[in-house]
Amino acid sequence: MAITVNRKGISHARSLIAAGKIDEGAWSFSAADGNALLGDNDWAGYGKWFLAVDGEADPETKEHFKYPFGKAGKIYRRGVIAAKSRAAQQNLTAVAEAADSLLEAIDKKLGKEEDSADESERRFQPFGQEMRAFEDGEALVIEGYPIVYDVYAPIGWFREIIRVGAAAKALKKADELVLWDHESGQPMARRSAGTLKVAEDEYGVFIRADVSKTRWGRDGYEAIKNKVINKMSFAFDMNGGTEQWVKEEIEGVQIETREILAFGHLYDYSPVSYPAYTQTAVSARALELAVRNRPEPEVSEEADAVASGELLVMRNKIVRERIEQSYLLKE
Repeated sequence: MAITVNRKGISHARSLIAAGKIDEGAWSFSAADGNALLGDNDWAGYGKWFLAVDGEADPETKEHFKYPFGKAGKIYRRGVIAAKSRAAQQNLTAVAEAADSLLEAIDKKLGKEEDSADESERRFQPFGQEMRAFEDGEALVIEGYPIVYDVYAPIGWFREIIRVGAAAKALKKADELVLWDHESGQPMARRSAGTLKVAEDEYGVFIRADVSKTRWGRDGYEAIKNKVINKMSFAFDMNGGTEQWVKEEIEGVQIETREILAFGHLYDYSPVSYPAYTQTAVSARALELAVRNRPEPEVSEEADAVASGELLVMRNKIVRERIEQSYLLKE
């Protein structure tokens, strides 16, 4: 397949968003929905409801059009989310990024960018937190470490480290959820419901969730079990938490490090198909939140390079080896 972004579809989606023709309800796209859009073989009208096209398929066939995002005159927010997830699973980065851009525009139109939930920071740590999925009686279980301690991670021009014990205070008052892609409307498990168990140890925060109780949980379980999705992200804020900024010299270069000593709140752990921290808009927002309490930095290109260089790769490898040896992850 030669799947590319459907520019006409993106243009139509943006016109719907601008007109406020947005549906936040449940999303599905059936053969009947497709036939309704096609009408009397109106392929031009049909094609504008899809995010991508397959250049190897006949342009006057349904196989040519991929990733529907709306129907009945409206763009569906959950349809865009579904398209983004599926495209990311198939490594179609440009399509996933196009969907994410639409999602950002939708949320801006709906005023979601002003929600208090947006005051939370999200982190995808690209090391040491692979999930596993297995059956335990009738339960469908996923488990892993969404939060890893004492590992440096590059965050823009500075680096960040979560110190041992940082989650202890927040966990005493938290009622976290497991959400699919951080979507509040797609819960998989919850502590207060007894379907999520959380434990902190010297490695980080370990979770074990029975996701068999919701549709999103069951679908997510299959994706994790089949290794389509194998990473987690988490959401937190520092309101009432503790952090400090330190400057260190590494390989002759002064760089800044944000040390998280205690989270304020922990909100959710999320299997992610398209890690949020690779998205420009989300990265900018995350950086804005992260640096609210820092002293004015002295940033250089050289420092930025060191913060994301081989030194951190070696440190992360060591911690990953520690996690693999954890008794919590042994069969």
